[in-house]
Amino acid sequence: MYYPLLKNANNEMKALKELKEESRQRIIPIIESKRVRKSNIPNWESTFNTLGRYLKERIKDTRFIYDFNCALEDLGEETQLVSITGDNLVQHCLNKMDEEDLNVIPCFQHDSPEWLINSVLKAGYSEIAIRIRCHDFQESFNPFVLEKIKSDLKLAKPDTKITVILDFFNQSTTTKKIQNTIDTFSKIENSELVYLATSCPENASDAETHSVTLIGPRTELNNFLELKLKNPNLEFGDYTTRLKGEVLNGFNHNNSYLKIFYSTETDYWIAKSKLIKDDGELTFYEVCTELIEQDFYPGSTFSFGDGEIKKCADRQLTISGHQVPIAIGVNHHIEITIAQLSVNLSSSSLFA
Repeated sequence: MYYPLLKNANNEMKALKELKEESRQRIIPIIESKRVRKSNIPNWESTFNTLGRYLKERIKDTRFIYDFNCALEDLGEETQLVSITGDNLVQHCLNKMDEEDLNVIPCFQHDSPEWLINSVLKAGYSEIAIRIRCHDFQESFNPFVLEKIKSDLKLAKPDTKITVILDFFNQSTTTKKIQNTIDTFSKIENSELVYLATSCPENASDAETHSVTLIGPRTELNNFLELKLKNPNLEFGDYTTRLKGEVLNGFNHNNSYLKIFYSTETDYWIAKSKLIKDDGELTFYEVCTELIEQDFYPGSTFSFGDGEIKKCADRQLTISGHQVPIAIGVNHHIEITIAQLSVNLSSSSLFA
């Protein structure tokens, strides 16, 4: 299976919704919860009241991992949030997802608050996930993190299946060090491991304007294919092509560019317009035309994203904001990654 990491945001959920039906059977997306802002703490409950319906429309019956810890990233040491019925955030969200019969695997992170971890473990699910942010600590700390996780899991019901997500983000490291981490956390009983990483840039500053630019290789995929030879049960996940950073205060739309982060089987490319104030919308038609003329463009029927690029090149679609290109790039990335994993692993019957 392939584990793409996605924000619970409209553009990335649009990319997921528009996947081919057969592709849905080959992924288990990792969905990051919406953040609760400090200014919105009094209204946090209403923010998640429609969570079940929203996800059902976009994820449908696809099995997915839901990372609750991301809701707390702006709150620091804030205590657990409790609804008017006495449920904390985890319980409230799981109730909303259960109402829609969503096929959810609840997830906490290695350093999540105790109440969050306990809420996930006590919810009674037969499968849970643990996201270990390996990029946030040195390899020498692996044994201590392992022991903490083993202690936490004493609350899990017997035979609970554990998906352990080893998150290296964009950390530059060797496959030997990754292998050491795999060796350590494979000691968690009844678990399967997912290698999660990215080499996609966080911004388009290195791309030429009014052009399609090669940015660099998909290092994380190459690392995985090498690691898979020694670890046949290892699974793959990545950050797709999304921008991780928040929009800065004072962001000026007119002084920005329209861009699509575009993945091939081996590399990352960026299609980038002129500045929006310098007719960026009009030049983006030309950029999309250049993109579909590349040898690596698989055709408009390959994915929803590729169809939208072709429409823009043919001037049947005007792209004027930054959200549509994210949906396009993420959707194409998921489809091309599924295809690439299938090609590389099917000969060994390793792609499940």
